[in-house]
Amino acid sequence: MFGKHHRNKSQFVKIVYSKKTVNGKVELIPLELYTDGSLKPIQ
Repeated sequence: MFGKHHRNKSQFVKIVYSKKTVNGKVELIPLELYTDGSLKPIQ
């Protein structure tokens, strides 16, 4: 996992989760966090 690079060469830091409510249910959406603060959805 470590050593991944985003399109702008930022270092991958960790996976974080965002809460999303759909039809009354809470879902956790996994995202990759990079050193520049950008987030990228995991596919």
